[in-house]
Amino acid sequence: MIKRKVSKVAVAIGAFLSLMSVVRAVPADNPPDWVPLGVYLAWERTYTCGVWNKTDRWQDLAKRLDAAAANAVDTIWVVNLGDEDLPRLITECERRNLKLVATMSSVEAKVADRWADNSPYYDSIIPRLIKLAGNSKTLIGWVLSDEPDEKILGRVEQLRLKFRQADPDRFCLVVSMWPQTPAVPKQTKLPVVCVDLYPFMGPNDPNGPSTAGASQGFYRGKAEEMIAAIGDRKIAPWIMGQCFTEIWGPHTYDEHGHQIALPGSYLHWRCPTAAEMRWQVWEMLRVGGKGMFIFLLNPEEPNPEAAKLPPPEVPWKNVLVKTATDAGPSALTRPDGTPHPQLVELGGIYKLIAPHKALIQRWKREDTKFVEAQPPGQVQGFVDPATGARYAVVVNDDLQGSQSMQLNVGAGITKVIDIIKGTSIPLGDLGKIKLSLPAGSGTILEITRPPNG
Repeated sequence: MIKRKVSKVAVAIGAFLSLMSVVRAVPADNPPDWVPLGVYLAWERTYTCGVWNKTDRWQDLAKRLDAAAANAVDTIWVVNLGDEDLPRLITECERRNLKLVATMSSVEAKVADRWADNSPYYDSIIPRLIKLAGNSKTLIGWVLSDEPDEKILGRVEQLRLKFRQADPDRFCLVVSMWPQTPAVPKQTKLPVVCVDLYPFMGPNDPNGPSTAGASQGFYRGKAEEMIAAIGDRKIAPWIMGQCFTEIWGPHTYDEHGHQIALPGSYLHWRCPTAAEMRWQVWEMLRVGGKGMFIFLLNPEEPNPEAAKLPPPEVPWKNVLVKTATDAGPSALTRPDGTPHPQLVELGGIYKLIAPHKALIQRWKREDTKFVEAQPPGQVQGFVDPATGARYAVVVNDDLQGSQSMQLNVGAGITKVIDIIKGTSIPLGDLGKIKLSLPAGSGTILEITRPPNG
């Protein structure tokens, strides 16, 4: 009898331990403990630009990774990467102290054939990828889908579980369009949610925001929707912002690497200005984002035949380009691999933010307003749960010029420090301060209250 009871107890304990092993937390369950400042790399373009430059893809890639690293980029998000190229890309990133988030051509939850009839496809592909990646700390995450429809998020979650079991030290994620993004944290347990937001469209574009106010409102509103959908979950919100053009119909290229929309073409997206590049990053921080990627690093190769393309067959003929129009760069780097001013501008902001990434990763939004700004200023408060210190991210919404803005931090505040500049800001009557910011720029203020204040 005693032996039988012990046996039952042993069985019960074994079952319990087995259950615990199933639900045991692993690093892949958690968002990364850092804030990526990254760019998006289209792998197929390393080949086409390499051909255009009369070199191979690895030499083309080296130029662009060097340009990224020189401009404070710390993470590369690659898409359409062939399995066989993963080890060398890891090495190239490692040499430049760049982290890597990988979208493999062999992994895409949207591809239905890979799921047909309980296909064992991923049971063989995933172990192969993990073997190729080895123990590298450079490769930090796997992207399971690029802009998945809401209807396939169930597959995304299944794929996450497969990767979690086989590679428990690397997290998984997707990048989603804004209509689908609120569903991602509800239907999956991905520890990162990333929305792509491309707000800067051509003049009078009927398919999206085409004025500064509409573009900013779109970006801000959809980012806020992502933050609200995540709520209190332990999920990192990331934003993929814009640096590209898209022209339907005839276009050409100038000596600066800009795309020129020719008469009869439809200018869908235009490249952001320097101020708009700054604004995207600062606004990401202000809404509570924990990571930034810019689409994209490498351009399409110049194609002389593009000038001969016919005008697109679209119903909105009135917005087709009437005279040649400079749409700006089509990526952060030129076809020859050198950086556009947009990459230099991005790097300048990344450099300012980088020393404060640990704080940004820790802090929480504080929706009780302890600081207010007058337009064109936009402000959001944060609290560091580790210290109780309060911070505010302030953004100049004016994309045309610098602004001297008035903020109210409230009575009783003893000190306000601009931690980006490392300077103290004089306090006026009733807790009012003045802050000057360039067009589209921002800063972080540390706001000190008296004890028990």
